[in-house]
Amino acid sequence: MPTTERQELHEDASQDSTWSNALKLSWKVRELARRSYLALKSNPKPDTQSQADSKDILDDLRDLSHQVAKLQQKIHARQLKALIPWVDALGQLVEDRLGHLERQE
Repeated sequence: MPTTERQELHEDASQDSTWSNALKLSWKVRELARRSYLALKSNPKPDTQSQADSKDILDDLRDLSHQVAKLQQKIHARQLKALIPWVDALGQLVEDRLGHLERQE
């Protein structure tokens, strides 16, 4: 294969590389499951936290929500039927938690 073809294939593969193959996708599932568990397990109480801490928590949840939404798109696009109910439920849990904390602000 000529060098230019290899380079083009490499560039295509690096596009959105975190989501580009099964190994990376499974790593992302584990990472987001762990982050979600920690975010949903924590019980931040506005009266015991500083504004900076609350803002950091909200920022983390917003990022997590964005990442889970992206994961949902990839799982649905690849029709990974065993993961669809799980990722949809995870997305809903994260969105509910984010909405709850935003209302408390």
